[in-house]
Amino acid sequence: MPTAVWKRLPFARLTAVVVLLLAMGEEFPFTRLPMYSTFDPRADYYYVADAAGTPLACEKVFGTSTANVKKMFRARLGALAALRGADEKTATPAERRLAGEVLLAELRATGARRGAAVPAEPVQLRRVEVRRAETAGGFARTEELLAQK
Repeated sequence: MPTAVWKRLPFARLTAVVVLLLAMGEEFPFTRLPMYSTFDPRADYYYVADAAGTPLACEKVFGTSTANVKKMFRARLGALAALRGADEKTATPAERRLAGEVLLAELRATGARRGAAVPAEPVQLRRVEVRRAETAGGFARTEELLAQK
């Protein structure tokens, strides 16, 4: 096609690229979502709850997201376990509890500095693990109390 035609047809290049990508298909490295091509059999998340176990709105109460709560907990747990030459995967229940208590104290202090209504009663740090169940298409969920302060 002459150059003048490409200039007159503003979507001609786009059309050519779309046709080329459709012809290639969903193959690596041209997949749209490579990070979602496979899933781990297990995933976990953390949240902060009141004394009764009801989840608290972390962003509103403590000024951080639950995603950050997970990162903060894992960083503190990793530092504690590193003191004895281990990592977070081999951390003891006592190290997990201590890391959680330290994190909860920091979250309370941060919430108080922000002027948020931090609960007076103890709050809990909870971990939930979701994994594929033995039955096809099913999921299993386990929850544990890591710390309370």
